[in-house]
Amino acid sequence: MTKRRTLLTLLSLILLVSVLSACGSNNGNSSNTGGQESSTPSANTGDKKEQPEPVTLTIWVTSREQDDFGAQMEKEFLDSHPHITLNKVVKEGDPGNEFYQAVAAGNAPDFVSVSFTMMDKYMKAGILEPLNNYVDNWDEWSNFNKTYVDMFTVDGKVMGVPNGVSPMLFGYNKALFEKAGITELPKTWDEALEVAKKINDPSSQVSGYSTLAAEWTEWFFQYYVWQAGGDLTKQNADGTAEMTFTDPAVIKAAEFYKQLRADKVLQSDLTLKFDNLIEKFAQGKIGMMPFAGDWVSWAISLGMKPEDIGLMLPPAGPSGKTATAIGGSTFVINAKTTQEKKDAAWEYIKYQISKDYMTKNFQNIASKGAGNPVVMVRDDLNINDFFDFPEEYAEVLKSVTDVGRLEFYGKADFGVYVDRAVQKLLTDPNADPTKEFEAAQKLAASEVLDSFNEKSKQ
Repeated sequence: MTKRRTLLTLLSLILLVSVLSACGSNNGNSSNTGGQESSTPSANTGDKKEQPEPVTLTIWVTSREQDDFGAQMEKEFLDSHPHITLNKVVKEGDPGNEFYQAVAAGNAPDFVSVSFTMMDKYMKAGILEPLNNYVDNWDEWSNFNKTYVDMFTVDGKVMGVPNGVSPMLFGYNKALFEKAGITELPKTWDEALEVAKKINDPSSQVSGYSTLAAEWTEWFFQYYVWQAGGDLTKQNADGTAEMTFTDPAVIKAAEFYKQLRADKVLQSDLTLKFDNLIEKFAQGKIGMMPFAGDWVSWAISLGMKPEDIGLMLPPAGPSGKTATAIGGSTFVINAKTTQEKKDAAWEYIKYQISKDYMTKNFQNIASKGAGNPVVMVRDDLNINDFFDFPEEYAEVLKSVTDVGRLEFYGKADFGVYVDRAVQKLLTDPNADPTKEFEAAQKLAASEVLDSFNEKSKQ
């Protein structure tokens, strides 16, 4: 499994737990029966009630185990759709990451929940069924937030239905801030650095600031590049990419990383993996770090007091603006399966993203304890109707839509080269940012750029 897939596994698995965990078929999808793609939907699209012929959906699930709520809701669906049978196949990690390979191998499911990051690749590959004939005939479709719908609408074709949105925010430990006498949240990189110095306490193994340094460094690093006013790649109108690893904003972000390291406010152990950082944050050993809303319950499960978890927008960089990523998951239908299976897959998707299902799902999560401050994909639902979150959470979630964006173009292909450069800069005090990113861009261009552009031309 590549670093890219492992990363997406972590993000998507957390999202699915918070949004769809109650259903054992959270990434449900059906196996490809080898049927040909049909350009004309059958009569039973939308909400029509006639019973189609029996159909079996082979769905990918992360586990066969279900809680009582999941079993109840699945039974409700099957009872109301007697022509549909579910054949569950366990797929470890994030099933959505393997959808592309499964389509190529001819054994793909009929539908799957895909991370936002993978959608660009999948939409270009022609493996996703346009959903217009379904959503246009569904009376709940107008309640979905247009911002997230438009992300996956191409030339008027709806290629995916968002089922969960979790923005990358900035987490801080309120107890550590109070102990250090910090009363104002940092608004800029420079302010964040000064706050980190006040919190930093090597004698107690507390680091004022933390970021990924041992793996997937491109994940967090891209936010700093955006905050500095640039990007790591540029998407052309024809779908091809230009690499901008040497953009001045990239170098500014790299220099800020080196400053954090030079001032010794980063975690002292740069070999810590992603889950280790979350553990350290939960243990009160990290003052602040990039932090997603759907990690709140994770940190609490590791022993952190809910009242100690602060969330804010990331501090602004040299551009004077803040910027971050919008992550999430999207239901898609396999364009290569039979029309009957497409129709049945839509019925299953429609059920799981209905207002009734989502309401019951969040009520079930709330009844069991801590929830996550995530962005609702539906405008007729509010996360605060289910959980008693601090007022600052609501403000941050409201503001993040204006500063959030999808991850940098081609990240799945080019990210590993950024990762290597950032790791070198953090571990070698003498490494020069410009030289390291020039070398990274040259290597990426020689190894993957041409093939990426060939596949991406529209």
